[in-house]
Amino acid sequence: MHIDLLGPVVVRREDGTALTPSAPKRRALLCALAARLNQTVATEELIELVWEGSAPPTARAALQGHVAALRHLLDGPGLALDTRGAGYLLAGEPDRVDALRFARLCEEAGVLLPGPAAPDGPVAGERAPEDPALPLLRAALDLWRGPALTDCGSALLRERALPHLTDLRLRALERLAEGLLRAGRGGESAAELAAAADAHPSRQTLTARLVGCLEQAGRHAEARERYERAVARLAGPPGPELRRAGELFGARPAPPDRRFVGRGAELARLEEALPAARAGRPILVTGPAGAGKTALVRHWAAGLGAGHFPDGLLRADLRGFDPDGPREPAEVLGEFLTALGVAPEALPASTAERSRRYRELVAGRRLAVLLDDAAGYEQLVPLLPDPPTADDGPAPVTVVTSRSRLHHLLVREGGIPLPLGALTFDDAAALLARTLGPDRVGDGPDAVGELAELAERCDRMPLALRLAAARLAARPDWSPGDLVRELADEETGLAALSGTGTSTARGPVGLTTALDRSYRTLAPAAARLFTLLGLHPGAVIDTDTAAALADLPPATTRTLLTGLDAVHLLEESTPGRYARRELVRRYAARLAADLSCDERFVALDRLIAHYLDVTADWTAEGAAGGGGGRAAAWFRREESALRAVVVCAEQYGRSTGSWQLAHRIALFYETTGHDLAHWRAVVEAGLSAAHADGDEAAVARLGTDLAVLHVARAAHRTAAEHLDVAVAAADRAGDAVLRHRCRGRVAAALLRAGRYERALPMLTELVAAARAPATLHLLVPSLTGLADALVLAGDPGPALAHADEAVRAAATRSAGGEAVLATHSRARALHALGRRDAALSSARLAVALGRTVGDAVLEARSHGLLADLLCELGRGVEGAEARRRAEALAAGEH
Repeated sequence: MHIDLLGPVVVRREDGTALTPSAPKRRALLCALAARLNQTVATEELIELVWEGSAPPTARAALQGHVAALRHLLDGPGLALDTRGAGYLLAGEPDRVDALRFARLCEEAGVLLPGPAAPDGPVAGERAPEDPALPLLRAALDLWRGPALTDCGSALLRERALPHLTDLRLRALERLAEGLLRAGRGGESAAELAAAADAHPSRQTLTARLVGCLEQAGRHAEARERYERAVARLAGPPGPELRRAGELFGARPAPPDRRFVGRGAELARLEEALPAARAGRPILVTGPAGAGKTALVRHWAAGLGAGHFPDGLLRADLRGFDPDGPREPAEVLGEFLTALGVAPEALPASTAERSRRYRELVAGRRLAVLLDDAAGYEQLVPLLPDPPTADDGPAPVTVVTSRSRLHHLLVREGGIPLPLGALTFDDAAALLARTLGPDRVGDGPDAVGELAELAERCDRMPLALRLAAARLAARPDWSPGDLVRELADEETGLAALSGTGTSTARGPVGLTTALDRSYRTLAPAAARLFTLLGLHPGAVIDTDTAAALADLPPATTRTLLTGLDAVHLLEESTPGRYARRELVRRYAARLAADLSCDERFVALDRLIAHYLDVTADWTAEGAAGGGGGRAAAWFRREESALRAVVVCAEQYGRSTGSWQLAHRIALFYETTGHDLAHWRAVVEAGLSAAHADGDEAAVARLGTDLAVLHVARAAHRTAAEHLDVAVAAADRAGDAVLRHRCRGRVAAALLRAGRYERALPMLTELVAAARAPATLHLLVPSLTGLADALVLAGDPGPALAHADEAVRAAATRSAGGEAVLATHSRARALHALGRRDAALSSARLAVALGRTVGDAVLEARSHGLLADLLCELGRGVEGAEARRRAEALAAGEH
């Protein structure tokens, strides 16, 4: 019978058959006795361990029952459970318990004795003799199958026994590494050491052995990275073991990272900044989390090498955005002074004295000082070398990286800014291809397209790209397209880049973790605004929209947005407009999901009200020309957000706001040539909201919008069906004017589609219907619409008759704006008939009428019509002047 404690608890016979007790308390009792084999364990101690300090009154009787069951289980040769006085004793050969066999092997290998420091390796040309302890250590460590006492049934037992076992294992591993290093075989233990070092990052001796083994195996870059991560984590200077490991590198810059891709423009700018940097101006590399700031600077320094920095390199991770807070300058200065040869016991006590001594030592030296992840200017001030004097020669080159824009460093120290954003399209795809390898990346158009889309889903940011590549590497059967589809999921896509299972000295690697570190630095008001922005679905947001969402004054909101821009959670793309990357938007949306339902709904209501206020004058019925250019440009920028707000409002029962906004922006979908699928999603959501609201007039309006959409799709039968439904809804609402306008909009859409044979009968019917007293005020626009349609259809004679009637009717009604549009129609009909002078006279009359009416839009359209006619007559100079006047009026230059 054997008992294995170094991993999941197992009880097995000689033939390997497992007999492990299933009852947790019985397992706990067996483990407690096995760990103290051949020793009597008091009953009271066993009760405490088995019931973890919370024993019931019946515990003693229950313990006796478990003892009886274990005696039956252990019946056979090898182990025996006896009662001894006020306790119990498990007797047997020590090697029958793996933990005791492990301890015996460690003792025979001399692990319990002090050992010499590990050498760098064998002397060249010699081979160190095999250390007789190596086989013993290897056999001892091979007994471990995972964390000891897993599933032992008692957390208290594990808490008491595990530290000793774990420490002994780590000492055995360190002693094994010593022996392998002497034999020149350090690489054999690198993987096991790396896993142990990750699990026990504060154990300097373990890291020192790992660094030595990696160096001996030729894995120099990885060895340096391990050393630098360990040193960055320390609160003080490294101990002697770790310091000796660092001497393997000296002060030489790290070798270039072969995984580094792109950034040619930024590397060139760093090179260009060198003369100014040697004159004492620090270089500041800023950018959002995951942009690759550290990688860029280290690659650049490695590429320059000892030729530019013969006196070496000083590098410190300032941990400016670390959850535990930034490092103190005094701590960093202590490490720098130690690296510069100052003995630890001779370090000055105060920050000011350390800074003064540091500046003395680096003055005139041709070295690089890399200050990574700075929190702010105050943290940097003691770490900046003095500017050079005439006697000193050039100053050290100081390069700072930070997520903060560090304006004070730029202003007070003359810092040279180097902003870092997304990779180029080609570089992002190249990074993925290099990381994945040729076996996972095809060269066909589909494969190239998948890789490009994956790069875009990662915002072309290096951290996200590497996380995506790591996820694919862990799933050999996946293609890049599979990951693209996973990342496209709004709810779970961000989690795919969490980096689960990967860690560094400063915590788990993942996009959410990186963004958390930026978010935690925000003041409460800025954090609240950023969270509320998660409810906004667009990639760009302006100050007024953000103010509405947060229910704050615009001036206050602008200040808070500037703070978010300062740490690159937003980017002020143009004054007052802030862009954000898609992954940052999703991160904010995840934060917003934690708000209460009331908070989310109230903010959504404010956002809907804001967009309704902005679009108040954009009614589909009233914007005959498709709206102004600036309004259309605004729509193009905001379309994705508007669409999402309409859909979201409909889903969450904000029916009135949903259909009103959907109807107001329908005209812009119609006249800007936007994506039909997006248009359809908005109209169908708005129509559903109108039905939910029980508003027949709204159903008529949205039904007409849907009919116009189907005209644009050339689905004319479907368009007619939707128009009939819309007209029926207008009739149920008792609104004859609405009925008329529904049909007029669809007819206008048919005209734009060139379907004159369908549009003309509808327009003729509209003119007839407009002669009724209830709709007589619609006669002029109906006549004008029919006249314009006939001109387009090549029938200008009847068109002129309808246009003349429209002009007369407008004069009778004193409708100035309608008179201008009717005069436009008359000018177009005359021009089509070849009566060019009369057409010009009508166009000039329209200009005058537009000026009289005081409508700059109508006046601009009149000048535009006049310009068209003049140019067709070959009078280009006059036409150009009319065109300039039209453009000036359209731009608001009255």
